[in-house]
Amino acid sequence: MFVDDGSVDDTFLMLQDLSVKNDRISCFRLDNNHGKAEAVRFGVNKLINDNFSFFGFIDADLAIPLDELSRLHMELTSRDNIGFVYASKNTKLNTHLEMKVKRFWVGRILSFMVRRSLKVDIYDTQCGCKIMTKDIAKISFKEKFISSWLFDIEIFWKIIKNFGRDYIRENTLEIPLEKLYNRGESKVSLAALIKLPLEFIKIHRYYSRKT
Repeated sequence: MFVDDGSVDDTFLMLQDLSVKNDRISCFRLDNNHGKAEAVRFGVNKLINDNFSFFGFIDADLAIPLDELSRLHMELTSRDNIGFVYASKNTKLNTHLEMKVKRFWVGRILSFMVRRSLKVDIYDTQCGCKIMTKDIAKISFKEKFISSWLFDIEIFWKIIKNFGRDYIRENTLEIPLEKLYNRGESKVSLAALIKLPLEFIKIHRYYSRKT
């Protein structure tokens, strides 16, 4: 499923053309731009009552190629005790990833803050390639997220809130990417980057007092 977050170009027409040519492809367009978090949440909830056992999401630019999502799916289905698998841009374990230096350091700073907030050892919460069981998807995407760009952190918080921190340690799996391509500069505006620390603080305050 492709979710068009209120684009004003020909994106949705292209997606409709793809869906006509392949009945395994579906597409939906939000009435206006709601941000990445709501677009992903919309897609998951649109399918949540269908006969699917697993739900995953990945960015449409395919900076992370589809076979990475397939690899995560194989890891999830091969382990009985795992309910959530998420990719990681861990350059310590894979030095062949194409990543901008600025993006790398922003990610490391955020990772430090996230570990202190969640109190679990996670290298990368923000990598846009994740797959989970239906039970985890229902919990993660039922309610709207506080942040459009940091909603991945909220997924971990919602799991902690419902199952505890031991579930993150014992029943989720972080897997380093094997492939990551540089698709150019980030589309996130400077204004959005400035807001990220404030959104992080808002997330921490909201979930930590409920846990």
